[in-house]
Amino acid sequence: MTERDPSSHAPAGVTVTAIADAALAVIRADGVDGLTMRAVAERLHVRAPTLYHHVRNKSELLDLVARNAFDQFTADNAAYENLQTVDEWIALTRSGSLELRAFYADHPGLAGLIQSKAGPDRDQGDGSRAELIRVQIDALVRLGVPESEARHLFEVTARWSLAAVVAESADGPDLFADGLDLFLYGVRARLVDLVS
Repeated sequence: MTERDPSSHAPAGVTVTAIADAALAVIRADGVDGLTMRAVAERLHVRAPTLYHHVRNKSELLDLVARNAFDQFTADNAAYENLQTVDEWIALTRSGSLELRAFYADHPGLAGLIQSKAGPDRDQGDGSRAELIRVQIDALVRLGVPESEARHLFEVTARWSLAAVVAESADGPDLFADGLDLFLYGVRARLVDLVS
């Protein structure tokens, strides 16, 4: 373990955000299977017990990562808030899905973790995941899609994307983008019917 400068205030400065960021760095380097409290503590230059003030165990650490893994996608939030057409929603969802795929590729096992934590209420509460989900659903509602259908379409789209990433083989042909385009073609047709 790296020794911490005794004059620093790292333990007092350890925040949930810092823990989530350190956990993502561990996942990027060692995959989800390599994520441990000790590895996160080492990244933060603290002792593992310091983390227990924020997360009690690895299960809570995984929940924290799942809630806060999407901080880098805050630009998409603003874009969803400003869109005005179904085609803009489709284009933004396509580009966001491709960015997420690359993000998951850089963080081995994260897509499977997110998929395992996906529930119908994941737009509730705090964290960048909930914020990103809410803004996508709200955009559909503003376009005239009933909220229950907006939630359903978001859920189907998110689960298709996650499943496609999890199922993707590193040495197989690149089918994700083609599958995404075919999938979103169907979503667009449904949305056009709903807002017409």
